[in-house]
Amino acid sequence: MAETTTPTAVPTGALPLPLPALGMLSDDQRRGSRCAWCSTPLTAETAVDAGERDTDDGGRIFPRGCRRCAGRAAYRLLFQHAPQCDRCRTDASCPVAVAAQRLMRGGR
Repeated sequence: MAETTTPTAVPTGALPLPLPALGMLSDDQRRGSRCAWCSTPLTAETAVDAGERDTDDGGRIFPRGCRRCAGRAAYRLLFQHAPQCDRCRTDASCPVAVAAQRLMRGGR
């Protein structure tokens, strides 16, 4: 009997959403109080975690985005990820693709 597997959920903040150049981000965008893409002010209810990142100077940033911008970034991520992912080519349960699609739907 074939074993079935359930895709492991990927938390939104674990997705490596493509960001603008880190040098272009303001301090507020780096710490997540403003959208990393459009600079809209964010609250806990409106923010989408874009993934903690290391900086060239050894620091850490915590960028977040509004739902619309995070959805667009998830689309770009999926466009880059899917052609190189064996799992995306063989079935629809790739956890990265599933998480990216959820973000895309949330950004509408």
